[in-house]
Amino acid sequence: MIGELGPGLTIIGLLMVLLLLRIPIAFALAGAGIVALAYARPWRAVEFLLSTFAYSTTANFAYVVLPLFLFMGHMAFSAGLSKAAFDAGQKWLGRIPGGLAAATVFGCAAFATICGSSVATASTMARVAIPQMLQQGYAPRLAVGCVAAGGTLGVLIPPSGVLVVYSIMTDVSLVRLFVAAFVPGIMTAIIYIIGIYIWVKLEPGLAPDPKLAERPSIKEKLVALGQTWELLILFAAVMGTIYLGVATPTEAAAMGAFFSLIAVLRRPGRMANVLSGLKETGSATCSIFALVIGAGLFSLGLSTTQFPAKLAAMVSDLNLSQTATILIILIPYLILGCFVDGLSMILITMPIVYPIVTKIGFDGVLFGLLVTKMVEIGAITPPVGLNAFVVKSMVPDVPIGEVFRGCWPFVLMELLIVGLMIAFPQISLFLLD
Repeated sequence: MIGELGPGLTIIGLLMVLLLLRIPIAFALAGAGIVALAYARPWRAVEFLLSTFAYSTTANFAYVVLPLFLFMGHMAFSAGLSKAAFDAGQKWLGRIPGGLAAATVFGCAAFATICGSSVATASTMARVAIPQMLQQGYAPRLAVGCVAAGGTLGVLIPPSGVLVVYSIMTDVSLVRLFVAAFVPGIMTAIIYIIGIYIWVKLEPGLAPDPKLAERPSIKEKLVALGQTWELLILFAAVMGTIYLGVATPTEAAAMGAFFSLIAVLRRPGRMANVLSGLKETGSATCSIFALVIGAGLFSLGLSTTQFPAKLAAMVSDLNLSQTATILIILIPYLILGCFVDGLSMILITMPIVYPIVTKIGFDGVLFGLLVTKMVEIGAITPPVGLNAFVVKSMVPDVPIGEVFRGCWPFVLMELLIVGLMIAFPQISLFLLD
């Protein structure tokens, strides 16, 4: 049976070689796919396919959701909506042990409801929260660790760019993914806050005595919460309409982009921020679509070797339980996530692993959330934890090693959450019933 996998393994090996040669991931995927197609088909057929493939792969109206969500995130970032969320969290959570760190996680979760990027969430909250935490005597590793980890909520709490790409690659309903992701996202934020509380209790030197913090009045708490009204409107316009079934993801993304644009236009420097947002959105969209085209060619080339089907049959013949099979699939993501960003990881692996998931009858929505969790862990683990380096760039005086030290407790929390999601699938799926 292993011998039958030879052609497919050769193509995957070629992809690995191209990546090691530092060929951009989109071109490495496309190159490996074209070699596989040329091996299996006449070159004239391959040439004809290549002449139309880029357009046919991306000319789908449903993909409009991607640049719209990206634009909404950039506008929310430019409007500084994260500061209102952090201030509200500080008023409500500031007097518990590690209160500012907990408020940072709250701010990240609130901002994540309108921003589908972990990098944007982490960089925004780093500017807002880290200076205050360091000024008030928080240990650097706690200050930077909670921001880097809290930023990962941007790829789980909808709208999530990673879930959009997963939906594109697997044809799993984006609405079902968004609905299912909400509870695990909120659960992750709550476990982070509880974890920070326990961590500070075990190591009191990590944070100042919370009793020294000013006690806000109920009125001040309610005023701070009221100042998050723009976040609430954006959330209602996007996720509220999706959850209620009154708008498609594309329509909801359009409303979110419109309201976030209004939020920016109400502030100084509005035209510069809008132009910058359009430029960044266009650049990011082109990069993602290049990856989608490359991944499509790789998937098509790999399918000509029948590698996915044969591998799925081989795994099925092992007669392992669903849980054991999923764990075997997820473990390599922990390693791959240390070296490859989340979107690339999904685009590279889905043509290989999703047929196995389908073969064993595992729920595609739950698998998407578990893979997103792996993306979160990869964003805060060395050597290429993207969120860690983003936070490091905001605080040059803190060594990168200290940033990763601050992330490790959150990695353990993430593994706990993954275990809970596998053991109790209804945590993720009960809203779909």
